[in-house]
Amino acid sequence: MVKKYFSLIVVALVMAGLVGNSVAIPAYAQADCDSTYTVQADDWLSRIADRFLGDVLAYPAIVDATNAAANADESFDAIRNADVIEVGQVLCIPASEAAQASLAEIGTDISADEAQPGGTLKVAFQNEWAGLDPHTVSSYSSYQILNNVLEGLTFYDNNLNLVPWLAESWEQSEDGLTWTFHLREGVMFTNGREMTAEDVKWSFERLIDPATGAGNAARVGPPETQIEVIDDYTVAITHPEPFGIFPQSIGFDKSTGIVAKESVNEDGIIVEPIGTGPFQISEVEGTTRMVLTKNENYWQEGLPYLDAIEITPIPDDTVRETALLSGDVDWVLSIAPQNYESLEANPDVVVSTAPQLSYDYMGINLTREPFTDVRVRQAIALALDREEIAAAGYFGLAETIEGPTGPGSPWYFDYAPYGQDIERAKELLAEAGYPDGFEMELLPTVQYGETVRAAQVIQQQLAAIGITASINAPEWSQWLELEGNFNYDAYICNWNGLIDADQYYYLQHKSDQVFNFTGYDNPEFDELVTEARSTSDFDERYQIYQDLNQILVDDAPYIYMYNKLEIRAYSPQVKGFVTRSDQANNFWTVWLDQSAEE
Repeated sequence: MVKKYFSLIVVALVMAGLVGNSVAIPAYAQADCDSTYTVQADDWLSRIADRFLGDVLAYPAIVDATNAAANADESFDAIRNADVIEVGQVLCIPASEAAQASLAEIGTDISADEAQPGGTLKVAFQNEWAGLDPHTVSSYSSYQILNNVLEGLTFYDNNLNLVPWLAESWEQSEDGLTWTFHLREGVMFTNGREMTAEDVKWSFERLIDPATGAGNAARVGPPETQIEVIDDYTVAITHPEPFGIFPQSIGFDKSTGIVAKESVNEDGIIVEPIGTGPFQISEVEGTTRMVLTKNENYWQEGLPYLDAIEITPIPDDTVRETALLSGDVDWVLSIAPQNYESLEANPDVVVSTAPQLSYDYMGINLTREPFTDVRVRQAIALALDREEIAAAGYFGLAETIEGPTGPGSPWYFDYAPYGQDIERAKELLAEAGYPDGFEMELLPTVQYGETVRAAQVIQQQLAAIGITASINAPEWSQWLELEGNFNYDAYICNWNGLIDADQYYYLQHKSDQVFNFTGYDNPEFDELVTEARSTSDFDERYQIYQDLNQILVDDAPYIYMYNKLEIRAYSPQVKGFVTRSDQANNFWTVWLDQSAEE
């Protein structure tokens, strides 16, 4: 039987209401409180759901019930954002039966079959990993491995709610400069050594050391950030300026995972990181095969269920899907979007989807003429028919955007100045001194077929304003080298795994960041994007990011195209996998149903 799973990020639309005293609620939501609960210090919604309903996945039911109650009773306040529940806020806790009914409406179920331990999950990735040093890699495929090997102090659960992980709690100093984290005791690295505050200090200091050249260093802070070991299980991080979203920042991805210093080899690099995660790297055959095996000393009792995960990169969509259908692999990271409907209709395949919190875009090289002129960049943006690009690139399984965020994000802004306007685009080119257009090269990659298909449509659309575009579509490794060394005119790619607004703006566009691959440099933008990190107040940050969004869209170092659907496909034998809007593939709750083979 085919079952389609939807990520609980759909609830973000309910939680993202910003105006008025009420929020829109689903028709099925009922203000029927079995009990009420008053939020205490250091409470998290998923933790409250676990306490009252026995499962963190019941969290959306509390959101629905509380918002329904808030519309009818002033003693309740609506939950407007996943990370913002206030001390003293009264929550409506539904009965377990009502919670189950609510969750069924959004495609999840807290009554699950009993997990069966054991077995090897055979996984097919879309592309090869490009290194495994968490402090230097930027490849999506690399991070999907690290997700299951390393862990951070904080973590975003399947509801994209920030929860404690290797740290049990934390607090910020009155001056806003220091965050103190209290670590779990008895957490072991896979080499048998206990993790302590010294490991946090070593991991963070290596990440922010300029000599490391880490693109994600800003997740922890600038090089001047001080990390102090208070005792074995307490560590203090002091920033030169207030960093209000620091607990969120270090939960975004595994670049901030805690690594045993024994991971560094004699050449000073990390080839196979040693972490505290549910799996450890056991076999590596170049970039063509990897085996992760169960961490027998994992701190979460009973997890992981699997004995091992065998990972094989299969770049070709047809070959990858054939491997799934034949049973050679159990789970695939990606499918060809044109095959979505046929696979969804196949009773031997589960197709799992979620709205994707990422974007596909063109990155413009601002270090080259004529792209140094903002009028040229705006002309390119105005030449595009994004609906046509989305239809060709991802076969319509996408929503067009003109800024970095889509409507599924609480950080969505509807500023959209680039509806296709050929005449205005020609006027801007003429004003910039290019009335007859110019020649340029588009740089997609064969690794992601949608970028090549998009480039072919963009090529045709640019011709309408006099720009003659050629297409160079290299392999992934060559593409990364060309992009990283600014050897391009305009590249086409996507930016992955985004949750918080900071992830859409800071690393890619602040002038001094390693991942700024366009050469964008706007002092006003730099000042505002730094200010946005200093506070954790949602409304205050929202206003700052609204201003940042307009600056960025107007300056057009990136030309945004579409926000596509996240799709996974796997055998019905695979249980417990959750497709997440941040694209994280976490396998420690996955198990194999042996009865499904019969």
